[in-house]
Amino acid sequence: MRNVTILFIFIFVVFSCSSIGQQTYSSHRVAQGETVSSIANKYNVTVYEIYRLNPEAKKQLYPGLVLILPGGNTDTTVSNNSENEKFIFHTVQKGETLYNLSKKYEVAESTIKRYNQHLYSAELRNGETIKILKPGSNSSAVTEISKPTSTNRKHIVKPKETKYGLASMYGISVAELENLNPNIVDGLQIGDIVNVPDKAYTNDAVIEDSKYGFYEVKPKETLFRLTQRWGMTEEQLTTLNPSLKDGLKSGMVLTLPKSKLTNEIQVNATGGAINLANNLKNLSVKNIAVMLPFNLGSAQVDSEELNKSALKSDRVMNIALDFYSGSLMAVDSAKALGISSNLYVYDTEYSRSAGKASNDRKIEEIVNRKDFDKMNAVIGPLLTSNVEKTSSLLRARAIPVVSPIVPSLTMSANLFQSRPDDKILKEQMLSFIKQDGKGKNIIVVADSKNLSTKERILSLYPDAKIVTPRSSGNGYYIRSSDLVSKISRTIENWVILESNDIALISNITTTLSTQLSNSAITLLTTDKGSAYESDDVSNITLMKLNFHFPSVDREYDFKHENFIKAYTSKYGYAPSSYAVRGYDITFDTLLRLAAAESLYSAADAGYITQYVENKFNYVQDPISSGYYNKASYIIKYGKDLEEIVVEVSGDMKNNTSGVLKN
Repeated sequence: MRNVTILFIFIFVVFSCSSIGQQTYSSHRVAQGETVSSIANKYNVTVYEIYRLNPEAKKQLYPGLVLILPGGNTDTTVSNNSENEKFIFHTVQKGETLYNLSKKYEVAESTIKRYNQHLYSAELRNGETIKILKPGSNSSAVTEISKPTSTNRKHIVKPKETKYGLASMYGISVAELENLNPNIVDGLQIGDIVNVPDKAYTNDAVIEDSKYGFYEVKPKETLFRLTQRWGMTEEQLTTLNPSLKDGLKSGMVLTLPKSKLTNEIQVNATGGAINLANNLKNLSVKNIAVMLPFNLGSAQVDSEELNKSALKSDRVMNIALDFYSGSLMAVDSAKALGISSNLYVYDTEYSRSAGKASNDRKIEEIVNRKDFDKMNAVIGPLLTSNVEKTSSLLRARAIPVVSPIVPSLTMSANLFQSRPDDKILKEQMLSFIKQDGKGKNIIVVADSKNLSTKERILSLYPDAKIVTPRSSGNGYYIRSSDLVSKISRTIENWVILESNDIALISNITTTLSTQLSNSAITLLTTDKGSAYESDDVSNITLMKLNFHFPSVDREYDFKHENFIKAYTSKYGYAPSSYAVRGYDITFDTLLRLAAAESLYSAADAGYITQYVENKFNYVQDPISSGYYNKASYIIKYGKDLEEIVVEVSGDMKNNTSGVLKN
């Protein structure tokens, strides 16, 4: 039944906007002194959801007004006795972290912090008792939140201002700012009126991104220690942060030159990406065309058994249906932010056996329809020739075409290649090796098909040790002594393996695993090819070797549990990577169109965005004038084979800017 459900959903909503499914609602009678933000916080819903269901609340909120709220819980007062039913009281053991606890109790780290406010600025302490919301409990239970600072001052949020900038401006922590304004926990909106302390230390909350960054003061840090670490005088630090005149506080946000933050875990005010939901200014209805190979002409939609058979045999249809299911979820998410859209869905009916000319004619028939003139963007088709044909037909009308999954295309001025090219992944990894490989014992193992990559690494580290694989006729191998003799017992070893040969990868990883008891070893590659998915290559061994590799996407985690739950509730199973990609691309496209006049201007603005699994940073190709996505991840295998995103510095993120399409 996996994709049969989506197939029927597609049939009923094709050429129309996605519809909202059944949902339960509750009511709330507004009391004296309540605000939309406080009500949203009480019921764990967003301000957008309240305004969407109660447009009159935008004009006036008064005592006695009855609001409709999403969810089936009625307006109740939670008693103190019910707290024991909703929370687990956990005594912290030695070595436990927020991450461990979030996994153990299946609750997001942010939720743990929400009910234990001191954890916004302090570490877990051995022996302390914290409250953890039980899975499935109503998160609107009474919480113990520190009393907000008394204030009468308001601040109107201006473009480019962030919570970190405001915290720095007013000399407080982000947690204190959020306590004053519970409605900004999920982000700031331009024009928001927020409560702030009566005293401001600077005149502006905006900093010049290219020169300055933020640093959040850790518990027990002293001003003397910070000035020594950064090579600054107390006067220089105070000039940048006048709030220091009143003393250094744990959690307060400092503004520093980026050159001083090179070796720090600096605060990234946008989590590595801009939150476009905080910058929506073009809320006109968006018209999006989605072109996917559903092949409905060959599917027997009146026979469920035949549909199951078709789904099992047609991989392209499976991918299309999964991608489409994610797009529908994205449209609903955009609606919750006030972005209305019309989703026009077209079946490209791709057939490999029909040939290019026949497939091109099907694309022409779709694109030549008059309703394409009103499209703000086209998402799809899936396959290379279809994408390029669609782009060429719409280029004269300047309608942007977003390619969903193809990694390499012949670029044109209106084409947006959303999947980073393999060359970009390689360059990202080489930049990481250049930056973080200093002081390591670099060992390069590259077969004859990867000599150019070996030369690139040698240009970065001329003293790197080389292990040349031997040819066995059918593949490659090394003798154990070839590699072991190059391994250091005193400093960390970085072994960079450049090959997609299964036997060689198995040979190398097995040999390295025998040396782990005496040496620190990390295995890396610039290209994680299909060979790593072979049963002959042990994932457990890769985990022990702290395996690092570049990737287009990451694994979704508890931070995206709402999306996962909503998808599973709607379709009956967890989303595949294609469903998540459909969601990420469609949601990103809608938000970019709402944050700028067009996808072109959004790309030119330099927006870097990140969603459930995928990240987007469109850069213009100077030759074709098209746009390609240069954003990717560095992933490492952690405990229990969890894929962990390796944080990189801002300098490295910009280091692939010279990697352009051919």
